[in-house]
Amino acid sequence: MTILVTGTTSAVGYFIAKQLKGENKGKEIRALIRSEKPPKHLDELGLSFVKGDLLDRESLDKALEEIETVYHVAGEARENIPAEQYYDVNHKGTINILESFVKNGGKYFLHVSTVGVYGHRPPSGRIKEDAPKKTTHPYHRSKWLGEQEVFSYSKKNNFFASAVRPPYIMGPRDRQMAPKLFEFLLQEKSIPLINGGKCQLSFVHHKDVARALIMCKKSEKANGEAFNVSGGEITVEELFDTLGEISQKEPQYLRINYYVAYFLGMISEAIAKITKTKPKITRRRVMQFTISRIYDMSKIKQLVGFEPQYTVKEALEDAYNWMKKEKLV
Repeated sequence: MTILVTGTTSAVGYFIAKQLKGENKGKEIRALIRSEKPPKHLDELGLSFVKGDLLDRESLDKALEEIETVYHVAGEARENIPAEQYYDVNHKGTINILESFVKNGGKYFLHVSTVGVYGHRPPSGRIKEDAPKKTTHPYHRSKWLGEQEVFSYSKKNNFFASAVRPPYIMGPRDRQMAPKLFEFLLQEKSIPLINGGKCQLSFVHHKDVARALIMCKKSEKANGEAFNVSGGEITVEELFDTLGEISQKEPQYLRINYYVAYFLGMISEAIAKITKTKPKITRRRVMQFTISRIYDMSKIKQLVGFEPQYTVKEALEDAYNWMKKEKLV
């Protein structure tokens, strides 16, 4: 049995590969990478590496030779890039690896999706997996299309498939969300607290996402199913208060009305477009931090037996401690 993990340079992919290596002594865990040489922290795991790209079918055909199981984590999630890049990687790239997977006779396909498939204006209360998919941003739309392809190919070709939908992911090896949040405290920036910062946001630890997906592979009940995976909820104000407690920095709040913030986001985007720079604030971010989004986890608990091991605060603490270790603070 040979396992392939894509996206191992991401935190989730790294922890999936690390856990699989620990659980499968003597078995090959193969990592798909785009560079000639793997990063040092991956090389230390004792993985085997194969060069390939989601947009290069020939490289994928070779990479998936003798592969029984794929953990597909790789994707395009950067901000402020052309919409086509999201669709190329997250939708077309998923189709490409599925084609190679089927061609090579794969049996298990585990996929990382996102709660963004429900959109930024989901129904109130805890959101279940069957909630309407009202995606508007090209990243979320491309991930939803990719997830649908996974289950469509699974039904047509009779292989095991399961997916997890995490919210904001936090923890060690996070170079995106955590550094941006802690930057407000560490650089003593004013924190825009829109509409009082009372909206609730969901977070999950990287290790919990990895463990959830690995548990899905071990449960026949998970076949053909997508699951919400969350570590808990916290209001925006509580979030920054917690970040302040961890970093021992007092948050400096700038309380602002939603409509003012949305207008500033629109202006910032217009200026960025003219100057070809990144906007300091976007309308998407304004909506993200003003509309509560909490997710029902009963399905994965009942079918898979998964329970998160890390609270939101523990995920933030782990992220900060790793940043200090890497001298990012």
